[in-house]
Amino acid sequence: MAGTFVMPVREGHSSRLFQVRTCLLAAGMSLVLGAPAFAQVTTDRQAVNATKGNNSAPITQEKDPGSDPEGNQDDKRVADSFQAKGIEAGAFLFLPSLETEASWTDNVFATASDARSDRFYRIVPGFRLRSRFLRHELNFTGELEKVMFEEYTEDDRLNVNVGADGRLDVRKGWEVTSNISFSDRAEDRGSPDAALSLKPVDTTQISAQLGSRLQEGRMIYQGTFSFNSYDIGNGRRSGGQVVNNSGRDRNEYEVTARVAYETIPNYFAVVEGSYNSRDYDNVVPGTSFDRSSDGYRLESGVGIDITDVIRGDFLVGYFDQEYDATTFGDPSGFSFRARFNWTPTRMTVVVPSLERSVQETIRSGVSAMVRTGAGLTVRHEFARNFVGTFSGNVAYEDYDKSNEDPWFYEARLRGLYAFTPEVHAGAEIRYRERDADGGSGQYDQWTMMWRLRLQY
Repeated sequence: MAGTFVMPVREGHSSRLFQVRTCLLAAGMSLVLGAPAFAQVTTDRQAVNATKGNNSAPITQEKDPGSDPEGNQDDKRVADSFQAKGIEAGAFLFLPSLETEASWTDNVFATASDARSDRFYRIVPGFRLRSRFLRHELNFTGELEKVMFEEYTEDDRLNVNVGADGRLDVRKGWEVTSNISFSDRAEDRGSPDAALSLKPVDTTQISAQLGSRLQEGRMIYQGTFSFNSYDIGNGRRSGGQVVNNSGRDRNEYEVTARVAYETIPNYFAVVEGSYNSRDYDNVVPGTSFDRSSDGYRLESGVGIDITDVIRGDFLVGYFDQEYDATTFGDPSGFSFRARFNWTPTRMTVVVPSLERSVQETIRSGVSAMVRTGAGLTVRHEFARNFVGTFSGNVAYEDYDKSNEDPWFYEARLRGLYAFTPEVHAGAEIRYRERDADGGSGQYDQWTMMWRLRLQY
């Protein structure tokens, strides 16, 4: 791929708009290059599926089944005969959908006391435009999400999500991937950084990623460049005071390199390193503190890839994040990351995960949050048209220079039943809790959801 990415430099850096356009242009070019030169050659994944000839459930073939906690891809987890057929559009397949949801929650505003319950409804028209190339891949997605509350209508919102992704098969063993997305959403009331506003504030995010994976014999080389731009709208309190969120607007850049060597069949020695830059547009309102920072993470460990049994990594290492403002602490220390996809049966996948990492926060006087989290996802195909999912997460949030270090818990139980390829129904129950020993941001919340999805 042509093109070179340069990490931003603090002094004299270009305008934020130029940075956004540059990253979008790079990702867009990679998507265009990912469009077909259409040689009639099947991909490695197609070849594997063609030779298996088994009855494994689609859920066991996912590359990262734990990455979709909301269940947005559940309609693709039932058997092929119950998935949408789509409308042929040349080299693409157009798949329109309409999802409706009726929900109830016992704590609309995610507060520690005086919790208010309410019913709310979602209407989500969307589409997928999926390529049908025998080689390479290019896909587009889009959806509008209208959320309406019965009583607390100030929390009504309209969310927008659009995106595209592509894959360029350079040659056997070498692929280049990219994705780009735009979202305009209301901030979750339960977010630890949520502004105490009368209405949820608008959060605009632009994301782009460009990656490459090359396998040469026993060596696997991978590299990724990612970019995220956040623009947080201002809020307003009930008394009319403005909540200034300009100090949260930022661009985040990260470059990651990974090398793996197959020491014995299906077992790899892995070294991975990343460098990030988090560039804030403005100082913290009312102060001269700049939250911008640079950091790195260096890890090594083992990787496992035993087809149809278990795949994943266990890595340990060191991280360091240094902030421009000397008043902030610079979190650093021991890091680890583990995630495994285990398929104990042809119909079940189990995904345990563990990670310690640095995350951004805008809490007063705090530079960052070091989050240590563990998760478990279990997904099972009860029938070819019925898939159930359980997911649970627990995390300890360590805020630098703060005595308030809460625990966060979340559990979800969800099911999807496909009556026909065009009609799917589902239900979910979710529990969330942030335990902060009476500090700010503490809450617990139950939510129940019933869904009906129409697609073609």
